[in-house]
Order: sequence, then structure tokens, then C-alpha cells
Amino acid sequence: MHQILTEKEQCLLRDLREEEERIVETMEKNLREIQENLHSIEEKLSKLQKQMEQKDDLIFLKEEACRKRRFTVDVSECSAADGSLSLSQFTGPLQYTVWREMIHTIHPAPASLTLDPNTAHPQLILSEDRTSVRFGITEHPLPDSPETIDSWPFVLGSEGFTSGRHYWEVEVGEKTWWYLGVARESVERKGWTIPSPETGFWIMGQAPRCDYLAASSHWETPLSRSVNPRKIGVFLDYEGGQVSFYNADTMSHLHTFTHTFIERIFPIFHPGRYDGGKNSAPLTICGIKGH
Repeated sequence: MHQILTEKEQCLLRDLREEEERIVETMEKNLREIQENLHSIEEKLSKLQKQMEQKDDLIFLKEEACRKRRFTVDVSECSAADGSLSLSQFTGPLQYTVWREMIHTIHPAPASLTLDPNTAHPQLILSEDRTSVRFGITEHPLPDSPETIDSWPFVLGSEGFTSGRHYWEVEVGEKTWWYLGVARESVERKGWTIPSPETGFWIMGQAPRCDYLAASSHWETPLSRSVNPRKIGVFLDYEGGQVSFYNADTMSHLHTFTHTFIERIFPIFHPGRYDGGKNSAPLTICGIKGH
């Protein structure tokens, strides 16, 4: 970030210097032309003074009036024009402009994720663009695929990771029940499995009338919190062996799992059950507008 800001500063200063040099060069050129014209006018005035001594006053006044008009035209054409500094490219929403450049440069930037319908539990309903998921009251038929998770209402992301650092954000809003995180590709997808790091799940979330929970060998490990985040950030550092969760609005840390990953890791989403209509809103993957 320091490097990006330093390079941007140097680029703006260079452009300013170039603009300054262009203006100074133009003004110096115009100044030279004005000085040359003034010198020419002085010579003509000197000649006029000599002529004054040789001609009568009336003839002199007529000729002087004609020359005065011509001299005025000559001087007016030699102004130091185009000497203003144009600052339009150096003002405006500079902070926003730099932020947009940084978003395209800094890694990891929030990933653009979609959901994989082949892995969705039969009671989950995905949006058409596959960026949100909610729980349905009744099951809907899905292909009997070995990829489908039927033990819990989970759905995986379409893309898995075997290296790198990745960050994404999910809107939870006022939901009363949800879980988010990552899972290894080889998790048990059929039958009853307790989600935990031991079974290949690194997730945290919230259940009705409960505080935040992290999935562990005991399934529910309470987490402390100071506010109710409406958006959760998930950060996966594959080589670093970390999965961290944040309040994405303030980037305050919620929880971190540590593990040595040896296979493909997928984002995983659990929108929670209906909870008498209190939890009908979907989980929605947040994208960056214009990114």
C-alpha cells in the first residue's frame, strides 16, 4: 500500500512538473516576442521623434495617429497567453481515484464468487446469478450427484483454492441463523457428519438465541462480539494455514482457525433454517461495484 501511494505521488508530481515546464516555456516564448516588438516600437518612436523636428505639427499628428493604431495592434497580438495552470487532472475525487487503482492492484481483493448448484442441499434455493442462497420450506428435487451435500443445508463455492490468499465478503444482515467458512474437497457429503476442523470444515456462524459460534470438535465454541455485523469477511491464507473471520464493516477480528492444508479448499455457505420466518432472508455474496 505504501508503494502504491508513493508511486501515485511521484506520478502526480511528475505530471505537475511537466505541466509547469510547458506553461513556463510558453510564457517565456511570448515574453521574448513582446520584448522584440517593444524594441521595434522603440526604434519607430525614435524615428518619429526625428521626423517631428523636420515636419510641421499637423502632418506629424496625422501620421502619429495612424502609427499609434498600428502599434496597438502589434502589441495586442503579443500577450502572454496560455499561461494558466490547469489543475483539473490533479483535483476531483482524488482519494476515490487512488482507492480504485489500489483495488485493482492489491491482492487479495474481495473475490468474485459464485455458488455451485451441484453441491447444494435439496432444501436450498439459489438465486439465478448464483450469488445468494436461502432455505426453502420444502425440498426440491436435485440430480442425485455425489457432489451434493445432504447432511446439512450447505452449498459450496464454484471455485476451490490450492494456493494463495483469498478474501470474500458475505451479507448476513439481520439473519438469526447462518454459517460461513471453508471446507476441504474431500468432506463427507452423505449421511450425518459433525462439521469441525477434524472433519474438514472451518466455519463460524450464529444460531437462534445464541451468540457467535465456531465449529470445533465440540461443535459449538462461543465467540465474543461487541456489535452485530451485517457483513462477514472470510480470509483464507492457504500457505499460511489460516482461515480468519472479520466484521467486514469495521474489519474487526472475530476468529481464526489454523491448519496445514494439503488439498483443494472451497468456500462454504449455510443460510440456516427458516426459524419460523425470522430467518427467511438469504446469504448474499458481496461484489465490488465496478470491479
